[in-house]
Amino acid sequence: MRRLRSKTTSSDLSRMASLRSPTPSTIPSSLAMELPPDILYYIFVLAQADASEPRNLSTTVSHVCQLWRAVAVHASVLWTRIIFDSDRSQFDDETLFLQRSRDASLEIEITSQPFETPGTSSARLRSILSLIRPHSHRWRALRVFSLPSRVFTMLFDDLRSAEAPSLETLSVTQQAWTSRADWTFRPFESGTPSLKDLRLKKVPWDFTAPLFSDLQKLILDGIPGRARALDAEALYTVVERCPELEEVHIWPFLSGGAGQTGQFHLASRVAPIRRDRLKKLHIDSPAIIEALLGVVLLPSLLRFPPLYHMRPAVFPTICRFNPLSSLRELAIEGPDGPDSAFEELVGYLPEMLRALESLEGLNFYYFDFRGQWLRCLETTCPRLKQLALTGCAGFTAESLQKVMARRIKAEGMLPLDTLWIVDCHGLTMEQDLQTWLVANLAHLRLA
Repeated sequence: MRRLRSKTTSSDLSRMASLRSPTPSTIPSSLAMELPPDILYYIFVLAQADASEPRNLSTTVSHVCQLWRAVAVHASVLWTRIIFDSDRSQFDDETLFLQRSRDASLEIEITSQPFETPGTSSARLRSILSLIRPHSHRWRALRVFSLPSRVFTMLFDDLRSAEAPSLETLSVTQQAWTSRADWTFRPFESGTPSLKDLRLKKVPWDFTAPLFSDLQKLILDGIPGRARALDAEALYTVVERCPELEEVHIWPFLSGGAGQTGQFHLASRVAPIRRDRLKKLHIDSPAIIEALLGVVLLPSLLRFPPLYHMRPAVFPTICRFNPLSSLRELAIEGPDGPDSAFEELVGYLPEMLRALESLEGLNFYYFDFRGQWLRCLETTCPRLKQLALTGCAGFTAESLQKVMARRIKAEGMLPLDTLWIVDCHGLTMEQDLQTWLVANLAHLRLA
């Protein structure tokens, strides 16, 4: 019922009430034609929500009979998806949809098809803009796909002065970068107060643009060439301007020297902030992630990118500032070679793991437990179910068995059900111990 209410409008329902219900028929096959207008309206709205081609449904139901046509024509929400996806010089269907949508919110889609005929791109873009620009105050979503470079820059140059106060979703996907090296993507300069979902692929964005404010989801696929020197502080300003941010996805990231300066340098330049709703921080740069961890408190963060491996240098930050109490999965990697700081940093491991009270999966890569640090898993990470040790050293099979046995007996502690031991050279395991592991685990991999 909530889903239905979100897709209907009070003005549509008022128009349904003004339509005359059909006269009951004695012919059983016409029962579908005897439904009252308001019931037909709800059926059409729900059917359109699940239709792969919503435009086809709107047109089809309006050609069934006089009543169905009246209901469809008066149902503005059936005509709100305006898609420019054909190589035609006239846009009669789109014009009709705009008329019948009345004052309802619009979803606009512009694809490459209208611009495939050579020599017509500029004229067709002007025609499209003349249709949709007067309705920009009604745009709820704008999606643009694979436009020719010149059309792409012309479109968004025009939209710089457009006002879209109701725009919630902006998705722009290009197959190649624009040839204009100095051009930046800055539509809706007056602001987009309702924008929550911003997705850009191969678009030369600018973090200072008003678009990057009050977002809930930010997805950037491809980093403009001029942004090679982008550092964590630039992204921090976006997070600072988006208090309700829930997801950040940025890849592939081209880190410059400033991006490698690390978390402590950023912490000395900006004030710490808290983002309670941020659950996904998928950035293709460990340096940027670790810089943000030092200044953005993330109590709801669930996951890092799959390839992110936390370094021991981050342990103090987790202990002192950012406990990541909601984190579900974590990979930890030891130093590449001799590291004089490791002895001190590894001492933070027990305290850090105690903070990760929601952790369910933990992977160690090339980590030296120094004969003592594995046992901290006996009393930390109460929800831990999966443990993977790849290329690790400084532990024995017996110490691992002891960790598992303590977790099995401990109150409020989940036992491990999955264990992977891969490339841990020098580790020996008696057959009896291996049999014990098999008996106490759902999944065991030894390689």
